[in-house]
Amino acid sequence: MEEIVQLNANAKLSEHFSLGEFTKSGSHPEVYNIPSHEAIANLKRLCTWLEVLRLRAGGPIRINSGYRSPQLNKKIGGAAKSNHLTGCAVDIRVENMEQLLRYAVILLDISRDWHQDFDELLVEKNRYGAIWLHFAVRPKDNRRKVCFLSV
Repeated sequence: MEEIVQLNANAKLSEHFSLGEFTKSGSHPEVYNIPSHEAIANLKRLCTWLEVLRLRAGGPIRINSGYRSPQLNKKIGGAAKSNHLTGCAVDIRVENMEQLLRYAVILLDISRDWHQDFDELLVEKNRYGAIWLHFAVRPKDNRRKVCFLSV
């Protein structure tokens, strides 16, 4: 299949994060995955948290998944009401459980320091055993959902 060229992939969402990092799909490069202006605003909000995470963690943050178009979300089997559909969620790649827990604690500290809630902070795992940290921040009505299942 032919890969779709994502427009504005180099556009900066923040100092260290680009739009392309949040819209690329390694598994389905043939699917259009272009966010709306509202989704881009949500991604920028998310990046304010990720910039602080990056600073406190002492290095780059690697993104597995960010914005997902309805077509891409369906192809990968994402939840029907996923925060990824609105640009409010990111899946952060981690090397191991220690790094995942360090990132989670930093994000909880940011929430406390800023007196702001997030929507979701979840440990997720695929059928092959890979783990990642799912983090979401909505413009409003954040639920502060934390779920660390045994992995």
